[in-house]
Amino acid sequence: MSEFIIRAKNIEKIYGKGPVKTHALKDISLEIPPGSFSCIIGPSGHGKSTLLHLLAGLDKPTSGSIFIDEVDIAQLDNNKLSELRANRVGFVFQFFNLLQNLTALENIQTAMMFGMVPPEEQKKKAESLLALVNLSEKANAKPNELSGGQQQRVSIARALANNPDILLMDEPTGNLDSESEEEVFKHIFKIHELGKTIVIATHNLELAQLAQNVFEIRDGKLCV
Repeated sequence: MSEFIIRAKNIEKIYGKGPVKTHALKDISLEIPPGSFSCIIGPSGHGKSTLLHLLAGLDKPTSGSIFIDEVDIAQLDNNKLSELRANRVGFVFQFFNLLQNLTALENIQTAMMFGMVPPEEQKKKAESLLALVNLSEKANAKPNELSGGQQQRVSIARALANNPDILLMDEPTGNLDSESEEEVFKHIFKIHELGKTIVIATHNLELAQLAQNVFEIRDGKLCV
């Protein structure tokens, strides 16, 4: 196993062209060990989410390299990148991104289709993931029948559908009340204890104090 499961080297991200271009990230380099718990902090609009999306392969840098183990994902074609995301990286969005017409169980099963999990195994595995986040009784509930905290726990279970090594989360409790936030954090820590590498973009400084690695982004630059 590589010493670092994620490595970013001299990342630049520029949106637009000419005089209206925006330099979102500037010469970002970082290293994240396998099995670690890391936080990316900083003010809104300074590049936290942009960096997290690049690390997940949801977007590509303008220049620089991003390695998962020893594979530079910035150089992968779309098919290879989709395969890597399906099997190695789980992503949790701030606004849940659950399919509103599907139940909690079905939302998780849908993610397994991209990971080529055999149909006969999907339901059993989805049920075990709902149990992991203490939502077995909500298996047949649709998102509008769930609280914000419950929806986020379903989205975490969905992100784990294909047993990824890496779990990336973009402000996973940014829209939750304090009670729901505490419940979600409890399950995040439980998942970390299973050996997952977790990286969270967050405004929550109390959470960052519990992290093994903290990366602060300001004006698109990594503070050192």
